[in-house]
Amino acid sequence: MKKTFLIALSLLFVGMAGNAKVTTTDDNSKASDGVEAVDLGLSVKWASMNVGATKDSGFGTYFAWGEVKPKQYYSWGTYLWSQGDTSFLLKYNASDKKTQLTPFDDAARANMGGEWRMPTVDECEELIDPDNCDWQWITKDGVNGYKVTGKKTGNSIFLPITGFRFYGDVQFRAIKGIYWTSTIYTGNYNKAWCIEFNFEDVKVDFGNLSTNRFSGRCIRAVK
Repeated sequence: MKKTFLIALSLLFVGMAGNAKVTTTDDNSKASDGVEAVDLGLSVKWASMNVGATKDSGFGTYFAWGEVKPKQYYSWGTYLWSQGDTSFLLKYNASDKKTQLTPFDDAARANMGGEWRMPTVDECEELIDPDNCDWQWITKDGVNGYKVTGKKTGNSIFLPITGFRFYGDVQFRAIKGIYWTSTIYTGNYNKAWCIEFNFEDVKVDFGNLSTNRFSGRCIRAVK
């Protein structure tokens, strides 16, 4: 499912900023005490901020898919569920056919506790459905992202553009928001579904920029 926002000179902007990357490590795995469960009128309530963030405009912590702790370097060689190669995935693979993260491997559950967990691909599809929520591109605390407002309740959350961690860098923080779901992409078990957006486009995909499970992405929890 895809929602398109037409903005002038969008192709020029992406062409100029597409290679942007940041070499910073601001990970913080402690969930804020101020996190709230926001009712958008959907099947689940969405957290008011990212896992590891202290405010709704904060990026929070970057996790590899199925890992519950941040790290400095993201690659197949450092990925918990591989032996350094995509041919040797130890879990969530074509053999065990596990398609959903267990609570033990869910970074939201591990870091926030209680009933918090990572959203499924279906719950993310529900979030981006234009019949359910309005997505408005805004800037908050100097950070670009989307204000997502539930049409039934009028309540909203803010999703900042986060980029993703790839090897030792944070890349595309200037233009892309990428958030993990808890659902594997069964077409290729070394990938998992995510919400991906920029200022003109919102979709649920298995990742066009970094399609591998080892890459570090932010998480917005549900309950």
